[in-house]
Amino acid sequence: MRKALISLLAIQAGITLAVAAGFSVYQGLLAAAGAIYGGAIALGVSGLLAWRLYRAARPGATPLGLMIGPMERMVFVAVAFALAIAGLGLPPLPLIAGFAGAEMGYFLAAGVLRGKTGTQGD
Repeated sequence: MRKALISLLAIQAGITLAVAAGFSVYQGLLAAAGAIYGGAIALGVSGLLAWRLYRAARPGATPLGLMIGPMERMVFVAVAFALAIAGLGLPPLPLIAGFAGAEMGYFLAAGVLRGKTGTQGD
């Protein structure tokens, strides 16, 4: 699971950097910083999900963590976006683009990693 998580985060980080590079060229460094921050939010969400799954897989674990997890991630995203826009003054479009790009990377990585592990639901 650790290798899959590292691969997932690497793909998300790569897409985030590509989005940030595009914003850097066309809108400047502040926009690139917003895209990187947005991608970092998505990486944090992936990390929270992995942590919750790891804790739920331990012997004697209750499913409560899995039930709390989605709300925890939504609150994390909302607070992080509010901090970025209101607190740090980052532009919203690159922030959202970085987040969306990294989230798309999550689904791309899930497909690639599923093919590698041979766990396709054929």
